[in-house]
Amino acid sequence: MIKHIVLMTFKASADKEAKMNEIKTELEKLTLVIPELKEMRAGLNINPAEQWDFALESLFESMHDLAIYVEHPAHQKIVKDLIAPIKLDRACIDYQCD
Repeated sequence: MIKHIVLMTFKASADKEAKMNEIKTELEKLTLVIPELKEMRAGLNINPAEQWDFALESLFESMHDLAIYVEHPAHQKIVKDLIAPIKLDRACIDYQCD
């Protein structure tokens, strides 16, 4: 199995938390649309001492399945419409897990 973890920071705005909650909701719905996506969890950072605003953790059977998810139109729509307009920074790690 492949664990895909992404951390993001977003631009400050009056509706930042609402936008992050929308991103969370839409990303978590992708398990219903993309069969290769086995699990998806996302959350907003509650620790103000840390630099990241948002984290997502997802699970795939292979790097090939992860690539399918990355290019899937439903995922790309979320990235383009919701994430890209407010994203400042992103970090990602993919690793083999049991």
